[in-house]
Amino acid sequence: MSNILRSFVDKCFSLSRLGKNWLDSLINGIVEAGRTISYVETTTPSRADSLHIAIKECDNKVFMREFEKVVRFAIKKLNLEKVKLAFDTTEDLTWISYSHNIRPSVYEHPIMSWQYLNLSIVEPYFLPLMSVPYRQVDDLDNLVIDLINYVKTLPLIVDLALFDRGFYHARLIDYMNNAKGGKPFPYLMLVPQKQAQKDYVQQTRDANLSFASYKHTFNYKKDKSSWKPLTRIITRIIDEKTAWCYATNKEPSIILCKDYGKRWNIETGFRIHDETKIKSKSKNQKIRFFYHITGMLIVTLWKIQNFIKTIVFKRYLKLLEEHYNHKIEDYYPPPL
Repeated sequence: MSNILRSFVDKCFSLSRLGKNWLDSLINGIVEAGRTISYVETTTPSRADSLHIAIKECDNKVFMREFEKVVRFAIKKLNLEKVKLAFDTTEDLTWISYSHNIRPSVYEHPIMSWQYLNLSIVEPYFLPLMSVPYRQVDDLDNLVIDLINYVKTLPLIVDLALFDRGFYHARLIDYMNNAKGGKPFPYLMLVPQKQAQKDYVQQTRDANLSFASYKHTFNYKKDKSSWKPLTRIITRIIDEKTAWCYATNKEPSIILCKDYGKRWNIETGFRIHDETKIKSKSKNQKIRFFYHITGMLIVTLWKIQNFIKTIVFKRYLKLLEEHYNHKIEDYYPPPL
């Protein structure tokens, strides 16, 4: 499994031309930076500049294509078929005051952050499937739709896709309903309680019910045309003060509402990802994204390893680092 990481880096940048030892030493430094939550410039200073030059000359789509190959290998190795997915955004705070590549932090206003839209399996267990940069110039609906089209190419049966309230957009729901024909994309989405949702909750309380569902119609305009997508709003009363609203295109049920709790597996998964966070002070969006997706790749390799033999994540990082350290022989620079 460890050779997959070397292959990923080499196929992105063709750095094996600098010699096998040079590349193994670089991979060792990348893994060490992740394990210690440090900088590649610290762990392997003589190779960091060459790596960053190679990243700047590359393209994000190359990183994503090579990561996809590993994902397809993992799906086959783990015998995955019917799954539940989750979409979520993560952020990495930055000292940069402004750039079209960054966004205001969701949690630490007014600090800016590098943000990524992530797609992961959350059942039967967490497995990253893809990540894309989420910049100020990006439309979230377009990014999600692209990821939905991507997941349809994978050898998976999607039982349900889970979203938090930040994805409650008429256009996205219209796309997933696929009213023009074809199979709809199954979703369950937490809904922000605006006036319409508050009215549904009140109707449910007035009827002395703990659970109810209502047809809800959106109105939105796109390309000078008006659209009225339909969804089903589920209201679930918890107590006198607490109620939750969900949007779905599946048959409403209490069991379906309970499935929403599985979305937290993506939060747990990215807390693991944070344990291999490769730090950077670079303002270059490609460098930031490469380190982010490399961390996801290492998590994926760990999930494959756990399918063979269970090992805690930090211990796996140490073993991975030692693997590349042992492969490094006395280094002689390549001829000029």
